Amino acid sequence: MIRADGAAPVMAIIEHVSAHECRLRAVNVFEVGERLDFTVSVHGAPTIALSGKVVTRKENGARHAYVLSLATTLAQTEAIAKANDAARHRAAHTADVRTENGLTRATLRIAVDFDVLYTQAGSSARSARATNISMGGVLMNTSAELPVGASIEMRLPLGSERVIVNGRIVAHQEMSPNYNVAFYEISDEARESIAGFIESHTKAA
Repeated sequence: MIRADGAAPVMAIIEHVSAHECRLRAVNVFEVGERLDFTVSVHGAPTIALSGKVVTRKENGARHAYVLSLATTLAQTEAIAKANDAARHRAAHTADVRTENGLTRATLRIAVDFDVLYTQAGSSARSARATNISMGGVLMNTSAELPVGASIEMRLPLGSERVIVNGRIVAHQEMSPNYNVAFYEISDEARESIAGFIESHTKAA
């Protein structure tokens, strides 16, 4: 999660972090020179609170790619090193599912067809239809009107499990019932369940 100038935290995907630099992607627009506070969370390592200044911003599809310059303490530098070690260890012991396009399980999007229950703050549960899923989110089909940027809570029936995740509407084509929903603040347990579901369905295909 990332926060600018006391605003509400938003979801970001951190691609690289070192003692001096962080590269990340986010739907939200931040200005060059803006200072951002964010946390780095890697399974198997403590969460690290960091702060950095935006030095570049580039368009990357529906998201923006950022490079931040960091000024870290010795304790933060050591924590970053431990987090990177944990991430490398985790990657080394996680078998990627590769496709004919060279994608891995982390980027693979598979077709699905199941009901999703979702709620917005202050509203009752509604039903939608998921038509594909990846580690980053789902494509959801519903006749309801949902504004881009809206946050929802979803219950995903992944095999015998019912996984609860938070999602944010990141895209909606006009006159279409399809909504692109990106996961955010996803727990390690939910991430593992989604990864296992994708892997099992890829092997069965």
